[in-house]
Amino acid sequence: MKSENNIYFIDSSALITINRYYPSSIFPDLWKHLEELFRQQKMFSHDMVYDEIVSDSGPKDDIGRLIAKYKSSFFSITNKQGKLALEILANFPRLIDPRAKRDEADPWIIALVIEKMEEENLFGKDSDFVVVSAESEKSDSKIPAVCKHFNVRHLNLFQFFEDNGWKFSMTKRS
Repeated sequence: MKSENNIYFIDSSALITINRYYPSSIFPDLWKHLEELFRQQKMFSHDMVYDEIVSDSGPKDDIGRLIAKYKSSFFSITNKQGKLALEILANFPRLIDPRAKRDEADPWIIALVIEKMEEENLFGKDSDFVVVSAESEKSDSKIPAVCKHFNVRHLNLFQFFEDNGWKFSMTKRS
């Protein structure tokens, strides 16, 4: 069951998976719950994730429209994150594709969470920061492995649903 202190940082892989496999027209409750987490300021991400989902010309799909409403929940790059991202990539060089045409968000989302965890420790608050992704937990070079290395809690989508106590049932449209 969900801890009331959980703060989630969602990766683009999870957002894309939700959009692709859990469309709002079929899973409206999931989308309402996601929006509620954003509204309660319990769901955040990084500007790099936002940029991977929402193009310069604006949102093109349901997930883009949802997150565009909560643009303020997407944090910008800081100097601290830059240093952390370099450390992350030094330990996990295959986390990103060096031939990619655009910057990739993976090291940045983890750097953001580490930065927030360090800030939280400074101010003595009691939140549990969690990265949510749809990346393979079997890979030694994806977000789950990096999170494990840096002692950051990671959840896949099903674990995230469970962590929030969400259960989805079917009803037949009439």
